[in-house]
Amino acid sequence: MYRNGSCGLRAVNLGQNYVAGTMPGWLGECQELTFLDLSSNSLEGSMPPELRIGCMTYLNVSGNSLSGLVLSSEESKCSSSLISDDIVMQYYKELVGNALIGNPFGSVFEDIANVALHDFSNNVFGGALPSLTLNLDGNYSYGLWLNRNMFNNTLSGGFFGFCNGATGIAVNLSSNNLSGSLDTLSSCVTLHSFDAGYNKFSGTIPAGIGGLHLLRSLILRGNSLTGQIPEQFGDLAALEVLDLSRNSLTGSIPLHLADASRLEVLMLDHNRLSGSIPPSFSELAQLAVLDVSFNNLSGDIPNLRRSADCGFFIGNPLLHQCLGPNASLPPTEAISSWKDAKKLGGQMTRFKTLIVILVAAATAAISFLLVILLFFVCERRKRVKISNLRTKMVVTFTDAPPELTYDNLIRATSNFSIQNLIGTGGFGATYKAELAPAFLVAVKRLATGRFQGLQQFDAEIRTLGRIRHRNLVTLIGYHIGESDTFLIYNYLPGGNLETFICEMGIRRVSWTEAHKIAVDVAQALAFLHCSCTPRIIHRDIKPSNILLDEDLNAYLSDFGLARLIEVTQTHATTDVAGTFGYVAPEYATTCRVSDKADVYSFGVVLLELMSGKRSLDPSFSQFGNGFTIVSWGQLLMQEDNTSEFFSQGLRDTARNDRLTEMLKIALSCTSESVAVRPSMRHVAAKLKQLGNDL
Repeated sequence: MYRNGSCGLRAVNLGQNYVAGTMPGWLGECQELTFLDLSSNSLEGSMPPELRIGCMTYLNVSGNSLSGLVLSSEESKCSSSLISDDIVMQYYKELVGNALIGNPFGSVFEDIANVALHDFSNNVFGGALPSLTLNLDGNYSYGLWLNRNMFNNTLSGGFFGFCNGATGIAVNLSSNNLSGSLDTLSSCVTLHSFDAGYNKFSGTIPAGIGGLHLLRSLILRGNSLTGQIPEQFGDLAALEVLDLSRNSLTGSIPLHLADASRLEVLMLDHNRLSGSIPPSFSELAQLAVLDVSFNNLSGDIPNLRRSADCGFFIGNPLLHQCLGPNASLPPTEAISSWKDAKKLGGQMTRFKTLIVILVAAATAAISFLLVILLFFVCERRKRVKISNLRTKMVVTFTDAPPELTYDNLIRATSNFSIQNLIGTGGFGATYKAELAPAFLVAVKRLATGRFQGLQQFDAEIRTLGRIRHRNLVTLIGYHIGESDTFLIYNYLPGGNLETFICEMGIRRVSWTEAHKIAVDVAQALAFLHCSCTPRIIHRDIKPSNILLDEDLNAYLSDFGLARLIEVTQTHATTDVAGTFGYVAPEYATTCRVSDKADVYSFGVVLLELMSGKRSLDPSFSQFGNGFTIVSWGQLLMQEDNTSEFFSQGLRDTARNDRLTEMLKIALSCTSESVAVRPSMRHVAAKLKQLGNDL
């Protein structure tokens, strides 16, 4: 580490290692330190002021309890010999790539090889925003995450000094206590993404932002901004996400905004906007979310290219009726208002009855009883009718055939009869349903109590419904009722990987088959971790959650369900989502989940697929308690006796050196050290390369 009395460190990766205490001051002496990851630890105190932040291509101290000011030493000349170092570049690609996956703005950086990233998020840094100057050579993009801290100053012009020289900039300042105006924002002409949500910014939105022609995402929600939406926003040809919700904006929605043709998400809810929604929004082919709820808008709702959720238009009394797919199911607020109106109607009926009683005293008792009886009968019929409508609603995410109805699902599963049961798991039981000849679906009946609310469930499940990948089971739709909730997936006739592994003793599985399944699952996980925003951590990777078709193509199921159940349960829980034998050790002991927990579980599944044995196979009892398939693989690797690990079918169809390479990949996934485990993107690439090697 030290050469001739000086620090020779170039890359340090201690992320997610439960390191406590303060950051050592000697890090500031490391003149060649370019990559530093201390994220997700228990560090306290301030950062060493001598740290050469401006020379670092990658710096991640997120998820600690660091405080004080973020200061950068005055760098003279930075080392230029590091990028040519293959070892350092390997760290660089892994560290920067994983960090970008974890941030919603990571997608703006398409070329990881030219990205500099400084992540200070999720700490307790305070005071003024740092004035960082980068001393990096060449064309590079720069990401600066300062979100979820306690910065409480204004957005000064000096803050954007890092914009000079960078070809693309992404900044996240959300969830701080920043105030003042946003006037200096337009000075960063290479800005791609900017998030300053949930601060205390005030004043009007600068029209100069319309000149940031590279801007793809602008999030200013949850501030105290006033005035009108600048007409110049229509000039932002690259803009994809615009979130101005939860401010105090007034005036009308600019007609010119529809000229931002790449808009995908437009959030204007909870403001004081008036006038009509521009009809030209119907020409925005990419617009998937238009939320203008809780304003003072009037007139017609445009016929959008993509179907709109009626909940995005509520809270505008003068707005015409929504005719979207959810029009038949009023939002929660509308339901509440509707019930109040019914109750008032009932009270008026009783009042009129009392008048009749006073006028006709002779028939008062009989009339009163008849009216009351009639009232309760009618109300009960209405409640039953409304309940039936809600209970029998099936929401779909694709163009589903007309046979996909609640009644048909109940009939096809024989009311969830055990004869149609095809699998059980921690999230519930799954049933096969044949709705029409050659049209089969799998219905997962969730084993959970009442949810907190329709809106939370709806938001989470709609996110899952948009996810599509060739190695993920397709979520077709869902149903949520008073006491019953289920999800509808495409049916796969090849069973699951658990059965496949159990039958390896009587059916010889070839290298080609095992390798194909491994690559399919690795690609599915890499997609969830790297390409979904927000990224999805599965938390329950095991053979029974991997389904197969007739051609042994593998599909990952139950993705996103751990979070779905977690955020919609009526009570808090500290249970670990996962299955014993597949859960990563750090997740089991601390409940701290990360994508590396999925990597560990995948490694265990890969070991099972290669050996035909289970994670806690009875044959391991001879080695004593706590001995698992991971222990067995490590033991045989140390003894240089790897051929004993593989099933007979694999040994007959592949060279031992190729099988040993796959075993090494699996064992790297199941490393005790979180930092040593590779990313799923790296694992998928290694497995594919292994298949190409002769």
